Amino acid sequence: MMFSRSNIFIFLALINMAAQAQTTERNHKPRRADSFFGVHFDLHASEDITDAGRSLTYAMVDTFLTKVRPDFIQIDCKGHPGISSYPTKAGFHVNGFEKDPLKLFREVTEKNGVALYMHYSGVWDSKAVREHPAWAMVNANGERSTRLTSFFSPYLDSLMIPQLKELSSVYHVDGAWIDGECWAVEPDWGQASLNRFTRETGITDIPRKPGDKYYPEFLEFTRELFREHLMKYIDAIHEYDPGFQVTSNWSYSSLMPEKVAANVDFLSGDVTPQNGVYRSAFEARCLASQGKPWDLMAWGFSWDGGEMPMNIKSAVQLEQEASEIMAMGGGVQFYFQQNRDLSIKPWIAGMMADIGKFCRERQEFCHKAVPVPQIALLYPAASYQRNASTAYAGPTGKLQGALYSILDGQHPVEIRMEHNLTGKKNSYPLIIVPECDFLDGAMIEEMKDYVKNGGNLLLIGPDASLMFTEELGIESAERSQSGPAFITAGGRIGAIRPEILKTRLGPAATALSMFYDGSDFRDKSAFPSASVASIGKGKIAGIYFNAGTLYSEYRNFVLRDFISEVIDGLMPEKIAEVTGSSLVHVALNRLGGKLYVSLVNTAGDHMGKNTIGYDEIPVVNNLTIRLKLPVSPSKIILQPEGKELKISRSNGFSVVRVPELSLYSILEVL
Repeated sequence: MMFSRSNIFIFLALINMAAQAQTTERNHKPRRADSFFGVHFDLHASEDITDAGRSLTYAMVDTFLTKVRPDFIQIDCKGHPGISSYPTKAGFHVNGFEKDPLKLFREVTEKNGVALYMHYSGVWDSKAVREHPAWAMVNANGERSTRLTSFFSPYLDSLMIPQLKELSSVYHVDGAWIDGECWAVEPDWGQASLNRFTRETGITDIPRKPGDKYYPEFLEFTRELFREHLMKYIDAIHEYDPGFQVTSNWSYSSLMPEKVAANVDFLSGDVTPQNGVYRSAFEARCLASQGKPWDLMAWGFSWDGGEMPMNIKSAVQLEQEASEIMAMGGGVQFYFQQNRDLSIKPWIAGMMADIGKFCRERQEFCHKAVPVPQIALLYPAASYQRNASTAYAGPTGKLQGALYSILDGQHPVEIRMEHNLTGKKNSYPLIIVPECDFLDGAMIEEMKDYVKNGGNLLLIGPDASLMFTEELGIESAERSQSGPAFITAGGRIGAIRPEILKTRLGPAATALSMFYDGSDFRDKSAFPSASVASIGKGKIAGIYFNAGTLYSEYRNFVLRDFISEVIDGLMPEKIAEVTGSSLVHVALNRLGGKLYVSLVNTAGDHMGKNTIGYDEIPVVNNLTIRLKLPVSPSKIILQPEGKELKISRSNGFSVVRVPELSLYSILEVL
């Protein structure tokens, strides 16, 4: 049951006595910043559970940890229903316990030197708002939410912060992974919220839905409320227990593309279970440049939130998803559900031991690796947030499509948000701006200066191109949505949507390719599909259709090769070139003073809408890797196989061949 406010103060005073001992007790376990491999269990417990801990045993957990040897595990604590699965005195818990599950997990993880983190639902707490309706945010229609707490309620002070302190003092956990946060946030139309919005903005015409005047301003106001919420509870638990390590799920990620402001100890998120290979590649690149330790979670089962059966993924399927994460230097964790009595499924131990072996074999060649600047793909956060329907769910499909086409062309690429590209542009031989309809004036001027100083800039889509018409040498432009449209690449022709920009180029611009009016090479249009112009020491190019959106929705080898040909023209000399298959993603990193080239086999049916599981990935054969380095390497070793590759020299390149790529291998360049 819930404590009264006066009893909470007494309770906090009692548990405060134990707080100072926590950091010392945790010293023998890896901190999250140094952790690489973990397992996540959660349950989202419901109130009707009466036998919590019934079949959970010390031996069960000990056997799992002994076999799997993770750096950390995360277990259920309080899910979205708001019901705690341990006997909390600070909140609401399940109806019955046969033993204290959290106490048992803490004892066994301590014995094994494994860190223990809590899965805890923050903003989303259905029980709290059911018991305290005044704590709920108010929907646009005036009804109170049945799920989400209001930032103007005492929820943090009366429930969440006291419970985090209880977890620290009574159970000595290492930290918390706070779920149900930025991605769950919705605008609050409660009177306290509206009063503050009007007071701070002067706006009295309150928007109620996307498309309404001032709706973007109301979303930005909502984001600021979430930032305050985040900082408040993180600062409170850190003040109480400096050793408590905490993050908010998906904070400062693709969903929250902002400069890190709250004192989170690490960044993390659970990757969408469908098409996890490509989504992992995307999410990893959004976190990698944020300057914080980070990991990503692969779901151990497929599920779309609807009628799709919860199918358990195979070990090789999870290893393929994890490979995209590891290739960018991140840590990995894997998600499985606990049983309703808080026990864990014994069969998971064998599977996770195999996956752990796969990951650990590669750890020394990839964990905490830093990308070598090659291509920076801009995340245009300001544009996407202006067009968002919710506070933290910007329309990133066009960005994802651009990324996937670049990766499928075997180009090493990073995603850089506006705030972490500023001041670093000159490090990159090529910057790509994906489809977007807005860039801050200062960012536009920085891009122009970047090109004048020798950089290469590629703009994708009509909207992005129209922000640089003078630089591109466009004399006139007209949007068109009529008639068929085709493009060509590598001697092949392919259809695209007829939503194009018909441009007339001036003498300073050169057409790189033309649109076609039909699927015959004789049907060449009068309008360029891409062009390039020189400015100062650099070049600027435009692609005059929404290539990212198209590639996100419909994969097309002609479109992939079209984008690659434009990239190759802007960036003729690369550090690493990989040929032999379009099914390999490449990452170029430095770690410990060495250069590493990650090769990820992306073959398989992971992109199909009806694919919920696969257990075989076709091997990629006969790859050629050409390296252009200031000093020729003495050795190139294929890791983790430990196989030294024969190096041949050709026109200043060091060339090696990889006869077989099973899943994820790394070239260690010495």
